[in-house]
Amino acid sequence: RREQALELLEQAATAYIGHSHFVLIDSASSSAQTVTNMEELKEHAMAEPTDTSANIPSLLQRSLQWLIDNQAGTTEIWIASDLQRSNWQPSDDRWGSLMKQFENLPQSLRFRLLAVNEQTEQDVGLQLADLKITTSEKGRTLRLVTDVTQSQLAEETLIATRTINGLSAGVEIPMEAAQVRWQDQWDLGAVQDAGWGSLTLPADGNARNNALHFVYGKALSHQALAFAGHTYIGNVLSLAAGRIEGGNLLPAELSSLPGGNTLQTSDISLITWQGELPKGEQATQLMQFATEGGVVVCFPDYFPNNSETTFAGVRWMDLETAPNFGTFVVGRWEKDTGPLADTNEGFSIPLDQLEVLKRRRLQHNDSVVAAFSDGEPLLVHQKVGQGSIYFVTTLPIGDWSGLDLGPVLLPMLQRMSQDGTRRLESTLYWTCGEISEIDLEAGWEPVEEGSEHQMAWHAGVYRLGDRLAAVNTPASEYDLAITTQEEVEPLFEGQNFQMFQDKAGQGDTKLQGEIWRVFLFLMLLFLLVESWLMMTGPGTVAQTAFLKKVQPSTTGGAS
Repeated sequence: RREQALELLEQAATAYIGHSHFVLIDSASSSAQTVTNMEELKEHAMAEPTDTSANIPSLLQRSLQWLIDNQAGTTEIWIASDLQRSNWQPSDDRWGSLMKQFENLPQSLRFRLLAVNEQTEQDVGLQLADLKITTSEKGRTLRLVTDVTQSQLAEETLIATRTINGLSAGVEIPMEAAQVRWQDQWDLGAVQDAGWGSLTLPADGNARNNALHFVYGKALSHQALAFAGHTYIGNVLSLAAGRIEGGNLLPAELSSLPGGNTLQTSDISLITWQGELPKGEQATQLMQFATEGGVVVCFPDYFPNNSETTFAGVRWMDLETAPNFGTFVVGRWEKDTGPLADTNEGFSIPLDQLEVLKRRRLQHNDSVVAAFSDGEPLLVHQKVGQGSIYFVTTLPIGDWSGLDLGPVLLPMLQRMSQDGTRRLESTLYWTCGEISEIDLEAGWEPVEEGSEHQMAWHAGVYRLGDRLAAVNTPASEYDLAITTQEEVEPLFEGQNFQMFQDKAGQGDTKLQGEIWRVFLFLMLLFLLVESWLMMTGPGTVAQTAFLKKVQPSTTGGAS
């Protein structure tokens, strides 16, 4: 589709070459580049394929700013797109404001949309769902959870290639549905060092989503901090978040809720916080801790108050007690990934047996990992930088719930603490196109020898000294929902807008024909105007003869 769009743009520009100025604004960098030779657009450095996503409102905002800064004359804005909904964001509030600003521009302006969304061959995509490293007496084991999506249902087995630290092997992925969550387990043995790997599918209709990349750090002993406003609850959290060394359980360090003291977190992977939500300096420190890769778990007050305090955009609300001396039943939870996932042997955490008498409602917009049968959340997850913040809506104490008995709380906190070791490791996970300028300029290089990939544009694994970073395609690129013509056209309300759409199965012949009919008319109109301007002087013989010849044909052409 990208190659077809570039070819169509090259052809469409032919009518303007020699008397127009061409500017390319690509979706990866959003920078404006002058194109001196439109006949070589496909070879332009900024038109190469990338693993980033597009944001059409942002691209139009950039176009508007360029027009204002450069005081451009008559302008046509050409948009080449496959109409992916996540790119267009039709509900974005910026659309109305943008069109009003374009309308206020002094120059004549047209919008032309090349909707290149014809059906391609089978497209299968890979997306990293979860990665776990477990340690036992036999060594370390890597557990990879992957979401595999296919554009056309084909019940067949895919042959993928898995690579760890440069060594590759084939694996089979059975596809029994349009989307499959697939798990694989790799034995790392006694190796304690950091490493990297990938999972790759064979070539298909879209090569940009055929691989996922991951990194893992050295084997580390994780430690936790437990802050609590209630003594019994604090002791339970300290035990459940503790670590085992030499067969002994070492409880996590327990403290009452801090005042204005600075939190000491240099070797900490998990912080549990029970009581009023953190605020002020403590809130800032906890957010930084999570951003660096740590995990924060918040539990409500034992004696609820009406505090309006928010943390990470979340606020505790009213207390609820189960009616008729009953219990709140956990109806669903994420069993494939996260802190409540099934074990490697296939055993589930017994959340369906958890008795909950009291809970705090939660004001949030985050992911629900576990929920009660009435839809209210038990565990909420917010991704923050490299780490996570969780909110548990009940307490590990008898008159609230049975969390203090251990079968749910212990594995949950142990897994969260293991996840939090990422802030102590030299590994990072980034999304392509969303990496800061500081990190991009730090000098990261691909781990694969001979690779010319750049972290700003391409997914892969990169190294900087002893640090490793996995860069993957944005999750939005796996959303195959398409924006329809009926949704797109109102976005350009009040503008001179025309859409050329190549629907599935038409091929590009019809689309090219539609484009060239428009440009042929524009070219004829341009030639007529040019001829008119060449005949200077009112009442000249040449002008009179010209009017006699062209007047009937222009009238017919206009009709």
